[in-house]
Amino acid sequence: MWLLACCAAAEPAGGEGQVYSTWDVFEPDKCASIWLIKRHIDPGAVFRFYPRGETIASGIAFDTPDATFRRYHDSSTFETLLKHYRLEGPGLAHLGRLIHDIEVNVWERKALAATREIQDELQQLLAGSDAARLVGVCLEYFDHYYVRHPAP
Repeated sequence: MWLLACCAAAEPAGGEGQVYSTWDVFEPDKCASIWLIKRHIDPGAVFRFYPRGETIASGIAFDTPDATFRRYHDSSTFETLLKHYRLEGPGLAHLGRLIHDIEVNVWERKALAATREIQDELQQLLAGSDAARLVGVCLEYFDHYYVRHPAP
């Protein structure tokens, strides 16, 4: 059983509208990756959510253990998407470092001062199980963050 979620938020024109599939557990890396896909890779993207552990049967899988776009020992899902799609810019690179700090530097001292604040904010915002609402939360959070916090 999966849930299809699409966003009513304002979208940039020109997306291909592919289906991106992942598990229905939300955390900062997935949230940032949803924002990256929707705002910089495929504005027409539709997200399909499967229960945790279920095999992803269709769509472009991301942020699951068998997906191409996932967390590795040295990069977050967000960073694998940045690299694959050759997305550049100081704002995106900064967000990549923040998400890396949250997702990959789990046992190490955080490299960036803002990491804990963002991690705490997202953990509070991502409570619940309504995937469509959480996609909207992710888009809104990172839209505001991206505008308010230009790369240092």
